[in-house]
Amino acid sequence: MPLKKILFACIPADGHFNPMTELAVYLKDKGYDVRWYTGKSYENKLKQMEIPYIPFVTAKEIKISELDEAYPERKKLKGISHIKFDIINLFIHRMKDYYEDVKDIFSSFPFDLLIFDNTFPGTIVKDKLNVPVVGIGVVPLALSAADIPQYGLGHQPAGNFLSKRKQNFIKLMAEKLIFKETKFAYNELLASLNLPPTDHNIFDISPLNATVFLQNGIPEMDYPRNAIPKSIKYVGALNTWNKKSINNHSKDWGTILDPKKKTILVSQGTVEKNHKKLIIPSLEAFKNSSFNIVVVTGNNDTKLLKNQYPQKNIYIEDFIPFEIIMPLTDLFITNGGYGSSMISIKHGVPMVTAGINEGKNEICARIDYCGLGIDLKTERPRSYSIKEAVDQILINDSYKKNVKRVQNLLNSYKTLEICEKHIENLLFSSND
Repeated sequence: MPLKKILFACIPADGHFNPMTELAVYLKDKGYDVRWYTGKSYENKLKQMEIPYIPFVTAKEIKISELDEAYPERKKLKGISHIKFDIINLFIHRMKDYYEDVKDIFSSFPFDLLIFDNTFPGTIVKDKLNVPVVGIGVVPLALSAADIPQYGLGHQPAGNFLSKRKQNFIKLMAEKLIFKETKFAYNELLASLNLPPTDHNIFDISPLNATVFLQNGIPEMDYPRNAIPKSIKYVGALNTWNKKSINNHSKDWGTILDPKKKTILVSQGTVEKNHKKLIIPSLEAFKNSSFNIVVVTGNNDTKLLKNQYPQKNIYIEDFIPFEIIMPLTDLFITNGGYGSSMISIKHGVPMVTAGINEGKNEICARIDYCGLGIDLKTERPRSYSIKEAVDQILINDSYKKNVKRVQNLLNSYKTLEICEKHIENLLFSSND
């Protein structure tokens, strides 16, 4: 049987690349010919993974850290305006170039399957090149449904008749007014590729049009739905691939941290560089407290922070593998990155969340709704708000119990085997 060829493709962002990496290595080790198309920032990581890297040619890479320089007007936007700007400029307007590159790749590497993150134009590739495609949901399932609120606004499901009517009215207004521009921009893209227009909400396109859509996570950490299309499969936690030797280069935090104190981990992820949003308010809340405070900066002004906060209970590092520090952590303060939130749940750690931009409002709202933590519903929480939320979680056993319940369910999924089964079905079930 000829070796099956699989192309992975994603936009150049950690939150889109990382969740797909362990699956890519797993499939490569199973004997598939796996290659990856993305930005040059990930060339070295793919080399470590021993997966051939295919660079952008027509497409241009704009690093997440350079977005505000590339789009200076973006810094002035908030809320819905910020969401619309990102959807149109960071995603839709870049899709045609991604497709042109993939079309050229197909001529020299005729892949049997495309695996793509849910913001990449994978369904366009399916329609134009007539190949099956597997979407990867690297954010909470964005698919519209009658029983849940409009994705993108960070709202939680309505609980009574009046609030449901309000929820439906907001959804109608969002569809007619707020997201009308995104649908228009996407249909302009389709027309430029000689494809028919779509009536779908922009968030529904990948989940509904992918041949199979593998959703990172499980239903118990999402909003309940009355129904879900058969092509959409929750697969458990999609993990980031790391070298097995990574543990040898980490400090022994089990001996560094005071075992008599509870440990709070604080992180703003790799995108947000402004420490004043979450890290500094958290440090102000707990400096000289009875907690171990561990801060991960993502290589952003670490030395400056260390000088500013020399307290003995505070530990500030460029990077600590979460798989190492989470087992020692009692509570996680985060701006709501989906990958780090998933790791927190995997280790049974409740969260205090404070994030809105880049779709983090949707992640934070779900964590709060499912009883896995408290959402402060802001990008800039006050120190006293953080402290109150931490106290509430540590006093109230329900948060720990909820996280433990979901942790057990999440860890029961054999994620890579589940993904492989669906991929094999696509590659081999239609063979003559």
